[in-house]
Amino acid sequence: MTKPDDPTRTDPSDPLPQEKFSSWQSALEKNLLKPEQVAALQTMVDEGRAKTLDEAASILDLQETIIHPREHMWGS
Repeated sequence: MTKPDDPTRTDPSDPLPQEKFSSWQSALEKNLLKPEQVAALQTMVDEGRAKTLDEAASILDLQETIIHPREHMWGS
């Protein structure tokens, strides 16, 4: 579980893996992504869902702000 003072999360009850970053886009810019994470972005580009890695990262950031895991699972 995250600590209530974790600045990267708004809901302290959400589980947070240690390697979690607050933004795909900023992690990409700072070269903090693991090879498999960059590969996931590249797959989005290859499939035509994004034009660039930066755009793919931006899409993932947007999805994470819109789809809250707890709300998505329970439909609330």
